[in-house]
Amino acid sequence: MNEYLFKNNTFLRFISSLFLIIVAITSIFKGGILLISTISILIFIITYEYINITENISTIFLKTSKSFLNIAIFGLSIFSFKFSIIFYIFIFLLTLFQKNNSKLNSLYVLLGPIYLCLPFIFLYNVRINDYGLEIILWFLFIVWSTDTFSFLFGKYLGGRKLLITLSPNKTWSGLICGILLGTIISMICFYIKSYSLVDGFIYGFLLSIFTQLGDLFESWIKRKHAIKDSGSLIPGHGGFLDRLDGLLFSSILLYIGYVYYAI
Repeated sequence: MNEYLFKNNTFLRFISSLFLIIVAITSIFKGGILLISTISILIFIITYEYINITENISTIFLKTSKSFLNIAIFGLSIFSFKFSIIFYIFIFLLTLFQKNNSKLNSLYVLLGPIYLCLPFIFLYNVRINDYGLEIILWFLFIVWSTDTFSFLFGKYLGGRKLLITLSPNKTWSGLICGILLGTIISMICFYIKSYSLVDGFIYGFLLSIFTQLGDLFESWIKRKHAIKDSGSLIPGHGGFLDRLDGLLFSSILLYIGYVYYAI
């Protein structure tokens, strides 16, 4: 049995996921410099992985420099969102006039900082405002349960493939069960807090869908560039971008709901 688990990476996925969850929850509870540092490290890693996927850059110095630029975008947003926008425009113009290092299309490079930084800027701003801790934890429970159960049911139930040309391992059973369990987790959280179960269902359902879309979007980027995994830093998962892809999409929806619909 143990040999089977190790062979199929299930045990490694569980251990690495548990470690990352502990780090994430600790940072979110503590807030402050610990949360900022954790987010900065994540942005650095996923930017480095994204560069490996989308750009023909071989020097570690240049990859590291570009990764730090994305950290700067996030860091400036802590003081003012306007500062981070101005800095992104500067990077955008710099990219336009430098040598084109993109593997397929420069659009991947130009939109990279938005794709990688904006979600964390949104999440950080939600966390530091009223009820931010509760909202972020609720949000992460939805994302984690959607990802986890999508993987488990897809792997062990199997069934019809979702999009073979995009991601050959994803199945309809994994997609549906992931959304279902993510929605149920949301409703449980709302029930515990004595909030409307209808709202819990709607918000959970939408966030679970966007989590799945984020996963598929990253798979599409990797497929376009003939890459299987974004990296190999997380045992059983691949890269950090592989682990955070669903969060990147759904966090934008969360922020829209927080700002305009008072989630």
